[in-house]
Amino acid sequence: MIRKKFVFIILIPILVSVITALGSVFFISPVYEASSTLYIISQNTVSEEDVTYNELLKNQQLVKDYRELIKSKQIVKTALEELKITDISPDELSKNITVTSKNDTRVLEISVKDTYPVRSMELSNKICEVFAKKSINITKIANVSIVDAAEVPKTPVKPKPLLYTSIAFLTSLCATIGVFYLFEILNETIKTSEDIGTYLELNVLGTIPSFKIK
Repeated sequence: MIRKKFVFIILIPILVSVITALGSVFFISPVYEASSTLYIISQNTVSEEDVTYNELLKNQQLVKDYRELIKSKQIVKTALEELKITDISPDELSKNITVTSKNDTRVLEISVKDTYPVRSMELSNKICEVFAKKSINITKIANVSIVDAAEVPKTPVKPKPLLYTSIAFLTSLCATIGVFYLFEILNETIKTSEDIGTYLELNVLGTIPSFKIK
């Protein structure tokens, strides 16, 4: 089956891959991501020798709380208002914010995705700035410090034409082989003398070979 349909099995995935590559380049807007970092200072001033297990648990819980607070509507809305950005809602911006703890430390990385590289940088820096101020009112403790400011990203994180094309080629290749194999199974046409004995339960008395006469 593969030998007979080899041309189609190769051409269809190539065609799908070309369409995917062109679509990802011309029809998908590039998305940029800028990242800045915050450092969460311990609530209690203790030396390294005095750090207890309970203190570590408190710090870990504090980091988890701050990860959620950074994406809160109050912080996001204030950042948008100060930057005078009106074409993005707070909910949309919150979905484009990723807050991660670097290596399980008190260093938080705030990444913001946007279709404009400069604006992604501005949003990331502004969110850090707003949160550093607002956290004092929320926790009553000034324990947030900005470590690294975001820079303008040079290359987009999406789309990824090479990745999309590879996935499209492999997926369409498997799908094409599967469809042709399914058609081969469902096709009940008698093709060989063995099929006559299998499906019709008749004995073959003779066969006429095909040959070309010049």
